[in-house]
Amino acid sequence: MTRDEQSSDACVEQDGVRCPAKAPWPAWVSLATGAAFIPMTVIAIAMLWTTSLVTLALWLFGFFLFLVPLRYLICARCPYYGQSCSSPLGKTVPFLFRRRHGRSMKAGLWLDVLAFAYLFLLPLPGTLRTGGAGGLFLWLCAWALIFVLLTGLGCSRCPFVFCPIGRAGRGLRNLAGRNRDGR
Repeated sequence: MTRDEQSSDACVEQDGVRCPAKAPWPAWVSLATGAAFIPMTVIAIAMLWTTSLVTLALWLFGFFLFLVPLRYLICARCPYYGQSCSSPLGKTVPFLFRRRHGRSMKAGLWLDVLAFAYLFLLPLPGTLRTGGAGGLFLWLCAWALIFVLLTGLGCSRCPFVFCPIGRAGRGLRNLAGRNRDGR
């Protein structure tokens, strides 16, 4: 067996789950899931700019917490640290944090859910007030795009079965009659 074959068979363990040592995502997945955040960010900033600068500041602070400190609790602990992953943050985290191999990601993943809820809910009144039903529809579509791309492209390949966002995506796919392989 060659060294490359041995390394491709190598596994690492994260929070009790055996994972292949090489990330299961092609590089284009991180670009697609990252691009999905652009409409949400533009809509939030545009809607909150016209309704409440204080709410905009609170939302931007929450977005910063999602992008930086939460990556310490998740990405710096991930066995795929520095590799292409389900978001573009996987490649950027090594510039922010040293690797924290062997530490649990579970708390960070649950805090990610809370961050998503905060980022989704805080602008809701502003999107409705500024854009009416159309603004609310755009906001819901932006978040649906994030969820569908993240769970469909990222979570569908992810070995972390303990992740609450991945569980939700797999659960919705199962309700829709699709298994992990997309059938």
